[in-house]
Amino acid sequence: MKSERYLICKRRLFAKEWLLFLPIFSLFPAMISCSGGGIGGSGVSISTSAGEQYGITSIGPVTQMSSIMMVNGIEFKTTGATVTLDGLTSDVKDIQVGMVVKVEGSVDADGKTGSANAIVFEPNALGPIDSIDLAKNTLKVMGQTILIDEQTTFAGLPGSTTGLAGLAANDLAEISGLTDAGGNIKATRITRKTDIIRPEVSGRVSSLPSNAFNINTLTVDYSNAIFDRFGPLGIQPGDFVEIKGNLTSLTILQADIIEKKSPDFKDGNIEIEGFIDSLFYAGQSISGFAIITPFGLQRVELTNSTEFSGGQLDKLKAGARVEVEGTILNNIMQAKKIAFLSSII
Repeated sequence: MKSERYLICKRRLFAKEWLLFLPIFSLFPAMISCSGGGIGGSGVSISTSAGEQYGITSIGPVTQMSSIMMVNGIEFKTTGATVTLDGLTSDVKDIQVGMVVKVEGSVDADGKTGSANAIVFEPNALGPIDSIDLAKNTLKVMGQTILIDEQTTFAGLPGSTTGLAGLAANDLAEISGLTDAGGNIKATRITRKTDIIRPEVSGRVSSLPSNAFNINTLTVDYSNAIFDRFGPLGIQPGDFVEIKGNLTSLTILQADIIEKKSPDFKDGNIEIEGFIDSLFYAGQSISGFAIITPFGLQRVELTNSTEFSGGQLDKLKAGARVEVEGTILNNIMQAKKIAFLSSII
């Protein structure tokens, strides 16, 4: 049953603004909210009574991991949650600070606490380090440029070494982070590994030479690969893909399996942290944007009631780092609130 506050708010909106915003409302029925809420701890803008919960999908870096897991400002209890790491069933103890995860669960009425039902983690890259540039605070892993800052978490380093000083070319590394519009990975966690069974990388197809394609400077040979989740047109430039295979050199990956990535998030409440890839326009006005997620591009639409935090509409541009909360239906997200974040992860 809708709360009294929700019904009053809905009547007020319809009475004053129905004629002006009819085209928008007709696309998003029953998705309008006037209630409070916010990103980074205040949750999705939904009116609830004390003790009630609502379902949510949250995508972003883990910022705290102990008896609870914090993602996008929400403290999730993890007892009983299913955990999938890189496609394999795992345990919640394997989830670590800095990992970019997808959490499906429920949030309490306060918007600050909740319970995780399912946690999914997939690395951006898993393989040998090509090179390290201490001056620029970057490294390359399998042709992917990894950007480091003071909030990047490092793990598995030898002895008492810290940061990039604990890594060397040809070390094996697992990279988790947020991909920006230029294809660089803003690293939230780098784990030095002692053994990797099969290298893998995720990214966007940039070109398609014969029997191969490129992800940044990595060439992927797909002549003997199995393709998963592709349509009749097959692989296309711009596709987001995950590849597992074997390196024949630092710049060539012989693919065994290539999976097309797609968000396919559940209908309902959702929060996403990531970088804006491109903008959508209606005439001269910005109508929405595509945000980069670990599972591909997610379309986000603006409405007359979208709220902004940390900036106004003029900050909405390709390359901006944002956290978006809203509601998703049929793979389209309606933004209720957009927070502009600093470039520091």
